[in-house]
Amino acid sequence: MAAVGYPPIEQLVPHKPPMILIDRMIEATDTACTCEVTITPQTLFIEPAGVPAFVGLEYMAQAVAAYGGYKVYLAGQSIGHGFLLGTPQFKTDCQFFHCGQTLQIRVTHVWGDHELMQFQCTIHNALTGALLQQAELTVFTPQDVASYLHGIGT
Repeated sequence: MAAVGYPPIEQLVPHKPPMILIDRMIEATDTACTCEVTITPQTLFIEPAGVPAFVGLEYMAQAVAAYGGYKVYLAGQSIGHGFLLGTPQFKTDCQFFHCGQTLQIRVTHVWGDHELMQFQCTIHNALTGALLQQAELTVFTPQDVASYLHGIGT
């Protein structure tokens, strides 16, 4: 079976280097996607023991952004911006992601559409399949970010 080619992650998330923390999308459906990141000595936020586990929340948030970015990419639209509103459930089974480890970040759209959505997210060790983290992320994606941000300041 031929592998599906996905656009470079830079085309799917509204960040610029060095703040793009995930490496690639490896799977996408109408309701979910899986992205990967390989931890290297050059990985942002690396410490002697590895990348602190709390960075996993940003990996999940960027995978959510990639999911949305891929949907608008397929529709021929431009990528918008979103905001992480909250994480009502978060569980981690590690303190660090270790150098040489490849992580698979799976995000599944649970409810909501347009502006307010929730995703079930997991991070697994790509080699062993071990579940390392899981969380629910609630995100807000206003249709007009500039107007929304201007309204906050007034």
